[in-house]
Amino acid sequence: MTELSVKKVCNEYFTPPDMPDSIRSFDADVSQLAVGKAGKNGALKIIFQNDNTGRTIIGEQFSQVPLHIQRVLYYEACPDLAYLYVVSASGGILQGDRYRMDITVKKDAKAHMTTQGATRIYGMNSNSATQIINITLQEGAYLEFMPDQIIPYRDSRYYQRVNLDVHDTATVVYSEVVMPGRMAMGESFEYDVCYLKTKAANQNGLLRLVDIANMEPKRQKPESFGILGNNTIHGSMYILARKENVAKLYDSASRIIAGHAGVSGGASVTRNNSGLLVRMLGNDTDVTKSLMAKIARHVRKTCVDLPFPEIRKN
Repeated sequence: MTELSVKKVCNEYFTPPDMPDSIRSFDADVSQLAVGKAGKNGALKIIFQNDNTGRTIIGEQFSQVPLHIQRVLYYEACPDLAYLYVVSASGGILQGDRYRMDITVKKDAKAHMTTQGATRIYGMNSNSATQIINITLQEGAYLEFMPDQIIPYRDSRYYQRVNLDVHDTATVVYSEVVMPGRMAMGESFEYDVCYLKTKAANQNGLLRLVDIANMEPKRQKPESFGILGNNTIHGSMYILARKENVAKLYDSASRIIAGHAGVSGGASVTRNNSGLLVRMLGNDTDVTKSLMAKIARHVRKTCVDLPFPEIRKN
């Protein structure tokens, strides 16, 4: 395949058509390893389905380095729900990287996904990095996708697009935690741009929510009123569920956040009473992730009546 055709495939498959100007402005050739070269396009395709016993398994998978997955795990407390870890061989996202995940959960299948560690966005002197996550849930399906925190390093430029195509009878929990940078290294809000867009619709294409966070700390002060204030960490949870469960989920999420003095935030009901958007602001990553786990525990209990064992990463 010629360099031109490789770039064409990269643009069509890995690059969103509605790339914002705040990211496009950094478009330039990468002298070290160009966009579209081997190792720059990480791809992952996963299809969860039930086997003949009702246990959720991976029915189809494809991965392209640096992205890959570990084998499916099961907990004794909920033996039919599949646990899956997404792993990056590179340890982080570099300039010119283009990642894409396509995740499908078939009828009545149930799964939990997370990452092996934080998503580190390394500093850049050319171009940017993008990640597209397409999640599709069929009738009665259940998925939690709760990656570890995003850490944008100094001078990094990152665009992420999450598309949630969720059946009205299915339930999805997707979460994001964004740090200000490598705080242990004295970096705080020194990245160029971190642009996160999440869009959700049902099986008929009916819009359920659109949420955009565009952080450009070199152009706008994150500590300003109406942005982050005195907080450094922001987290979001997108919960889409059956309408009859939304009110109960709203009450539990609101109660969990209100019960912790170190975190500001709240929950709001999405369009057509189809789910929740939960936002948290704080200064402790572990606290934010802990509150998200508590909310996810309530979602799982309410929607599929299963326990939520502690997630282990070591």
